[in-house]
Amino acid sequence: MMYGSQTECFVIMPFGKKENIDGEVIDFDEIYHFLIKPAVETLSIKCIRCDEIAEAGWIHSKMFKHIYESEIAVVDITSLNPNVFYELGIRHALVKAVTILIRKKGTMMPFNIQGFQIIEYDPKSLSSITETKEKIIALIQNGIKLRKNDSPVHEVLDVKIGDEVKFINKTEIFSYKLCMSHQKKICLVTGDIQSLRGIDVWVNSENTNMQMARYHDRSISSIIRYLGAKKSKAKQVIEDTIANEILDLMDKDTYVHPTTVLVTGAGELERTHLVKKIFHVASVIGQVGKGYTPVSDLGMCVRNALSEVDQPDLQDCKLRSILFPLMGTGSGSGNLEEKAKELIDAAIDYLKENSQSNFEEVYFLTSTIKELQVCQHILEENSEVLPA
Repeated sequence: MMYGSQTECFVIMPFGKKENIDGEVIDFDEIYHFLIKPAVETLSIKCIRCDEIAEAGWIHSKMFKHIYESEIAVVDITSLNPNVFYELGIRHALVKAVTILIRKKGTMMPFNIQGFQIIEYDPKSLSSITETKEKIIALIQNGIKLRKNDSPVHEVLDVKIGDEVKFINKTEIFSYKLCMSHQKKICLVTGDIQSLRGIDVWVNSENTNMQMARYHDRSISSIIRYLGAKKSKAKQVIEDTIANEILDLMDKDTYVHPTTVLVTGAGELERTHLVKKIFHVASVIGQVGKGYTPVSDLGMCVRNALSEVDQPDLQDCKLRSILFPLMGTGSGSGNLEEKAKELIDAAIDYLKENSQSNFEEVYFLTSTIKELQVCQHILEENSEVLPA
């Protein structure tokens, strides 16, 4: 599994040449550059050590930030350095997983960390270095996949530390081909939807009243509405193109059934982002005093959107690709893993059952590191697809 350049591993270890407790000189820079860093970067994960932080400001504040925010930490305890154990303690206090401990073969184990899983390496043995790299790679993969607690602090105490949402700024595509038809792909695309170009259909997760969000709301609906509108030179909306088209389709109706799909043009998005159509899917239901809740069958939202493109009136549009947001997974909406799996499985099932479908690529927008990792895990575990 490739995790993308947004995933980071912070390495906690001494720098340069240091003596261990037995007086043996160890070149930790070599251990970092020829053992740890190559293993981490094999997975397309950014690997960084404290001396590589090229940022202005108090170094400790930057160090604490990386210790807390990095998805993975690799800690070399070989020198029994107090600073290393201090930083390891901070990591264990703040982060539940994934923290990997390594040591030079023969290093004495302090009492407080006896019983921890620790990978050994022998800098004088090429086979040992190769084996250690493989073990580090395996622990990173399993750690991200399972998110199993490896912190003794979190094992004992119910520590609640707010999970900061880590948005992905860079646009990257991770493709998986269907085993039954390599022309059909499920793709994960990262970053901001406003940076995407050339996907034929954007799916708008809408409410059953088909009322688009206001321009400055934080939602896909608001982005589509604003980007699709005609604007003045001062970027003020002068024609609410897509919202007006929905109003025309609704006529006098004020409600559609859950999972209904309405198709509109893309407005200015056709010119600026090469989008041909917008599919508005009724994926949430508004309730007075409760806000919006996802419909009970999110998979049907996906199936209905995919089947819409195969309708006769859209054949001339030659729609080949479609972009779905992770509908129903917003804040307070429930289990990300469960709902993302429902959406992805529905897309795979539809393409399997409709091999003649015009769609070639079904994209899911993963805006955060957690969303990307969850969706990658879902696809890696699905026997119907393979990494492209």
